[in-house]
Amino acid sequence: MQNLCKVELLYGKLLCKTKTINQQPVRYTRKPRWLPKAPSKMFRVPVRPQISTDERNELFRLFTNYRTTMKSIQKQLEYELETSYTGQEVLQEIANKEEMLWAKSMDVNDNWNAEVALDREQRLANEREARREEILAQLIEKEEEKKKKLEAIEEIIRLEKEKSKTYITIENIDEAIEKALDHVVDHKYALDLAGNIYKGSDPIEPTTGTISSQLRVQSIN
Repeated sequence: MQNLCKVELLYGKLLCKTKTINQQPVRYTRKPRWLPKAPSKMFRVPVRPQISTDERNELFRLFTNYRTTMKSIQKQLEYELETSYTGQEVLQEIANKEEMLWAKSMDVNDNWNAEVALDREQRLANEREARREEILAQLIEKEEEKKKKLEAIEEIIRLEKEKSKTYITIENIDEAIEKALDHVVDHKYALDLAGNIYKGSDPIEPTTGTISSQLRVQSIN
């Protein structure tokens, strides 16, 4: 007991002679799983971090490069491990299987390409036929329109020829003048309250003479 008291006293004297040491309490880096949620954080909604588009694209690019690199390293290590545990015969057999699988895949691919080419040729032939029929229909329609225009022009020409028979020319100008003098047309007329038409240049005081100067009374009822 005395020795223990001496040791404690000596240790206390040594602590008094040494410099002061900064002491800091140490606690858990994370909260233990068995403790409940703090009341101050019970109804707190954490703010979702906002990441810009450029930063997101850069993170995606870096992650893609990392994943590709890790997969390449993993495949290389698997291949080296496989070659270390297998002999030359096994490797040759694996190479032969891969070559057979490649040849089979190429045959399937060639068959698919042949089927697709056949379908493409059939589709192109149908499209060409449809295009030819469409062009033929357009040509027929244009021919019909041209024919209708020609018929309309011929009809106009025929009517003009019929009208040309009544045209006044140098040969029949004398005859036309005599006909106009013999058949005087007076377009003047008057109406009364009863709807009667009075034709003539002077319907109030009719005079005897030519037919054009006589009073004519017609009813339009």
